[in-house]
Amino acid sequence: MNTESTGGLLATPHGASRGSQGMRLFSRRGLTCLGALLLIGLFTTLRQQDPNASDRFHSSSNLKSSELARRRDQVIEAFDHAWRGYSTYCMGHDSIHPVTSTCDDDFGGLGATAIDALSTAIMFERSEVVTEILEFIAKVDFTKVTGGTSLQLFEVVIRHFGAMLSANDLLDGPFKHLKIEPLLRETLLNQTIRLGDVLSCGFSTPTGIPRNWVDPALCTTDSGTSNTLAGIGTLVLEFGRLSDITGHRVYVEKARKAEQYLINPTSAEQMPFPGIYGSFVSVMNGQLMDSKGSWGSLADLAFYEYLVKMYIYDRDVYSTYLDRWRVAADSTIRYIASHAYGHPEWTLLPYWEGQRRFNAMDSLSWFAGGNFVLGGIITGNQTFVDFGLSIADTAGAMYSMTETGLGGEFVVWTEDCLGNWGDGPCTADNSVRLSDSSFKLRPEVLETWYYAYRATGDPKYREWAWSAFEAISKVCKTSTGFSAISDVNAPDGGKKLDMQESFVFAEVLKYVYLLHLEDDGNALHVQDSRHGTKNQWVYNTEAHPFRVVGRLV
Repeated sequence: MNTESTGGLLATPHGASRGSQGMRLFSRRGLTCLGALLLIGLFTTLRQQDPNASDRFHSSSNLKSSELARRRDQVIEAFDHAWRGYSTYCMGHDSIHPVTSTCDDDFGGLGATAIDALSTAIMFERSEVVTEILEFIAKVDFTKVTGGTSLQLFEVVIRHFGAMLSANDLLDGPFKHLKIEPLLRETLLNQTIRLGDVLSCGFSTPTGIPRNWVDPALCTTDSGTSNTLAGIGTLVLEFGRLSDITGHRVYVEKARKAEQYLINPTSAEQMPFPGIYGSFVSVMNGQLMDSKGSWGSLADLAFYEYLVKMYIYDRDVYSTYLDRWRVAADSTIRYIASHAYGHPEWTLLPYWEGQRRFNAMDSLSWFAGGNFVLGGIITGNQTFVDFGLSIADTAGAMYSMTETGLGGEFVVWTEDCLGNWGDGPCTADNSVRLSDSSFKLRPEVLETWYYAYRATGDPKYREWAWSAFEAISKVCKTSTGFSAISDVNAPDGGKKLDMQESFVFAEVLKYVYLLHLEDDGNALHVQDSRHGTKNQWVYNTEAHPFRVVGRLV
């Protein structure tokens, strides 16, 4: 199937709220409009893959404990470096621009980077940093927003709320030995509850489906008539955890009521394939509003992710969620997955509108590899595991073919290679191209390699992650952090884009670190199918670990 024009693919339904239009499409990851990228982006040809010549991407024997420890120390040093820059220049602001050392408050000025870094600081045992963050949290008034009056529900849930819930679990569990003042621990829990109360205001709609923009001072929402799939379906883990911590069921009941419109949709005719959704849902009646979607930036990714993770969190309560994931996963393999001309071994996940596919994939979609691996292990379905590993291996190929060893923001491809493709004849060597060669420090590939490594023990996934970390250290590092870069095919990364989102702390460094923990004996690992271990923790979409409450799977 030829790559089709994506003009209009990201059009927003009439009456959609600001949150539906944005979340910086999705603002969790800061993507720009795919249609614009394909229209104005200059295609960049990837280098031909040479499986024998890549020094950066190679398999090795299992590393000795001393080498694993050395690598972990380097990751912690990177965390310390970036934290010093943020803490020195922008503590309390949402983010730092790591080239100019200026600050931004793009998530309401509630200290997104500080709070999002908390679970990683705990896992890295940086007690002084943990104390600094907890002292900041103790002073935050979650009803006061900088630069406006509203908060994005989805963003604050996965970053701030998720981090604080996770910190409660970690400090009461495997990291209780950290020397943290008891009053700060108590205040953390109280502030977590306060934030949960503020965010619960988002559910004040005719159906109980939340709007994405919440005025915390007035406990009101915006007037939009729709929200995104992920904006509705990526809340139940966090609100469920608060209910289990406090014993108050009101939090999880709100989130589950909203999600029932997705678990049992009443407008299935809008679903292009079994279990596959569009991107927008009516806040007014719960109807699905369109059939445009993806496993990435069309605001869907975390919904499919949480269908598996809720089952892990409590298998008895959320068994139906896993059933829904199975259907979506099967449809993805049967109807959506794509392969570039000359590369049947590469698995790519295009956008869809109805039953039409658009052969473009954004960097967020790479997380699906890990999700399929995790779901395949949980369901005992090797087909799902193998599909996820194929995505993980494709990401490895994409990274190995750039000058920096890092992946671009968007790839496009052709399946049939008919006629010209880009600036010349189409061949197997150029059937996949970058339509945006920037690298935004995103974690999804590292996330997938982590799950792939846990499932297989294949050292190539660990080595790929380490090579990516070294590349980030080489071309993204600044005096105060790590910056996104403009061109993965420029040896120096091109221009530094002066942006560092909070997920660099929450996810990027954490996944590299987890990949270099000892294989056995650490409860924070996801299950290891090779040794029969089970999941004692489940990671939210921002990589904040929550303690599992149900029977372990």
